[in-house]
Amino acid sequence: MDKKTIRVFEGFAGYGGGSFALRKLKKKYPAFNYEVVAYSEIDKYASELFDANHRDKNGNPIKNYNDITLANPEDEDFPDFDLFTGGFPCQPFSTAGMQKGVDDPYGRGTLFEHIMRICKVKKPKYILLENVKGILSKKFDETRKQMNDMLREMGYVSDKNDPNEQPLAMAVLNSKDYGVPQNRERVWMFARLGGLPKDFTMVPPQQKNDLRLGDFLDPVDRVPKNLYLSDKQIAHLKEKHHIESFIVDKPLCFDVYNKKIKIDGYSITLTMPEHNSVRVIEAHEDKEVVRKMSVTEQFRLMGLEGLKDADREVDIDFINHSYTQLSKRAGNGWDVNLVTILLEHIFSQLKDVDSDMFDI
Repeated sequence: MDKKTIRVFEGFAGYGGGSFALRKLKKKYPAFNYEVVAYSEIDKYASELFDANHRDKNGNPIKNYNDITLANPEDEDFPDFDLFTGGFPCQPFSTAGMQKGVDDPYGRGTLFEHIMRICKVKKPKYILLENVKGILSKKFDETRKQMNDMLREMGYVSDKNDPNEQPLAMAVLNSKDYGVPQNRERVWMFARLGGLPKDFTMVPPQQKNDLRLGDFLDPVDRVPKNLYLSDKQIAHLKEKHHIESFIVDKPLCFDVYNKKIKIDGYSITLTMPEHNSVRVIEAHEDKEVVRKMSVTEQFRLMGLEGLKDADREVDIDFINHSYTQLSKRAGNGWDVNLVTILLEHIFSQLKDVDSDMFDI
């Protein structure tokens, strides 16, 4: 039996982490069909990057609804969709932000309500969301209750009157447990119209390996020279953070914020440039070499390859955006490798209850 094509609305899209993951899933399972019918992204540069890398089934640009707070799902041309994906802004819940939650003065904490406003009309079969771990803190108990209450009223449970049935399955997943050497913890949330199977889990089997930061770095001759710190800058870094030496026997990450060299071989969490505290320490026997991480290295740690090289298959076009803009995209994006694994894990658990949707 032919399966349905899953229509996708990608909210807060960034460079399209959900779209990239679905593309990788399609490559692994050719019978799996999806179509991104629309997206929303308010940032000009993120939208340009999305448009350069994603097209509809006819090769045309996908419609961008820009500011999701202004999107009207009642409009005649607003598309129906089966899956909403979105990493709604994390600043209200992040330790790097003000932790105001729904009381965020810029209104970012209420954006979940706009997701619900749209989904209440369109009733997608599935909702996949992402946020920082801070959203699980006690401070935001009421926020999470509100999220579950909204979904319960909208029918994302099998029994609205059962207070024990939680519509929103949640799990903290770390990129380093799924093959990418970045210590990146995020909360993943999933809801299904009609409720989830009783044994449903949001935690895929871990896929650890022996790969570390050094395996994800560019060849030395491909690293832009302007990323390297001068001897004077390195000396200042040592003095300021009380580091004895930057001579290492394997490439490592220096955590500027916590003032320490990460000897486990993992990268700290990539963040927006204004919060970026990661430096690469190259391994040289007799010379201290410290530099910023290149754009291609940042995106490689996010599950995408952007370096044109004989042994690499490029899967993202950076369209000559600046280092700062691309670093913003990487720091604020989805780990495509992890999302691909998560979607496969989710869909494989639903193929019996939604047999018309999946062949995974």
